[in-house]
Amino acid sequence: MICLAIGLGVLGFAALRHARRCHRGYHGYGYPYGWGGPWARRQRGRHMLYMGLAHLDASPAQERAIVTEVDRLHERVHAAKRGLRDARGDLAAAVRGPALDDAALGAVLGRVDAATGEARSAVIDALRNIHGVLDDRQRAQVADMLDHGWWRRGGGSPYRV
Repeated sequence: MICLAIGLGVLGFAALRHARRCHRGYHGYGYPYGWGGPWARRQRGRHMLYMGLAHLDASPAQERAIVTEVDRLHERVHAAKRGLRDARGDLAAAVRGPALDDAALGAVLGRVDAATGEARSAVIDALRNIHGVLDDRQRAQVADMLDHGWWRRGGGSPYRV
């Protein structure tokens, strides 16, 4: 009877491990995303954002404002990236002919410049709005984090000697 219980426990554990591997974005080590997909990268970025906000001792109102700005920045940058994705077809058409089409190439480069300008203005707007939310002590902490990296407390990684 005990052997049956142990055997069922081992089978249940193996089934649980298989279920966890088959779901939640696990695709094995050979998959380009490793332990997840683009959603996992976004969750890791969100986790790092909340760790930074905890390090700053941000109030809940400040956290909401900063998270809103980061989300708005993310949306604007990805909209600019989608615009660049649409320009690939125009670039392919410019290169496909027997001679390089300068007019089509100029149009593609104009799209690239517009997308770069949009991403730049999105970053500047987000930095302005986040700067306005923080107090002087928190601004000094953010400046130190940007200068030295908040993960390097003490000058290096704690795992290396």
